[in-house]
Amino acid sequence: MNKTPEISVIMPVYNTELFLDKAIKSILEQSFKNFEFIIINDGSTDASLEIIQRYKKIDNRIILINRENKGLIHSLNEGIENSKGEYIARMDADDISFPNRFEEQIKLIKKDNADICGSHFFIINEEDEFIDTFIVPLKKRNFLNYLCITTPFAHPSVMLKKSFLTQNNIQYGQTIYQNAEDYALWVQFWNLGAKFTNVNAFLFKYRDVKQSLSSEKQKQIVREKRKISKEMVLNNHKKLLLNYESMDFTTLSKMEQRLIAVSLMILIKYRLSLKCIKILLKINKSSILLGIIQFFRVWY
Repeated sequence: MNKTPEISVIMPVYNTELFLDKAIKSILEQSFKNFEFIIINDGSTDASLEIIQRYKKIDNRIILINRENKGLIHSLNEGIENSKGEYIARMDADDISFPNRFEEQIKLIKKDNADICGSHFFIINEEDEFIDTFIVPLKKRNFLNYLCITTPFAHPSVMLKKSFLTQNNIQYGQTIYQNAEDYALWVQFWNLGAKFTNVNAFLFKYRDVKQSLSSEKQKQIVREKRKISKEMVLNNHKKLLLNYESMDFTTLSKMEQRLIAVSLMILIKYRLSLKCIKILLKINKSSILLGIIQFFRVWY
């Protein structure tokens, strides 16, 4: 490359030969061209390495790190350590980025002087068939609403300001939560004062790949999410209630109302404010019902 890349794309790869072609092509075909593409082959035993090498021969923006298996967290930290760009764009080897993803994200992250930027995304299955859509928050106060219950980004779809990582000594795997890692990471960002933003467009396809998680692993994920959520709601309950009291709930999506309903029920559970019931009654009835189902599924 003749000039310093503005974006460093970090993509760990482990045995994803079925989806790797589409993932790599979706990055190389970006309308924004000034990036390096750091691909870490994490000890794949399938044809992943051969696929990466084939693309590396035709595009010198690809930087290949090939070694034995060390796991996702090590791969992400290694990729960032070797990056030269001002911004880090995450990518997973089984997902698909739309051609204008980088162009739209870097435009907004600069405009808002943000530290992290995502977008709306589609969820697809292993056959590329549409499953669902995920609408991410756009307004500043809605990020906290989401973050108290769930993640406001799809991790592989985000763009990060590298200086925020280095100035705060952030690395993957630092928190005590080793199962709900994405959720814990965004909470860490928030607590450190990161500025969040999202492009109001669909720029990404997130692939829902069937995985054989053990029942114990699933229980650990739920336990960790519950603990993170509880801490977020209790630590921010005053700000949350101020937000909710001033909101016009008729302008919110059903998902946003459902998340608010869950956080209110957490506050009711811990008896922090009688205002919660009054605010809860403003929410769409179907959203309250879905919130109750989610609350009891996770909290009991």
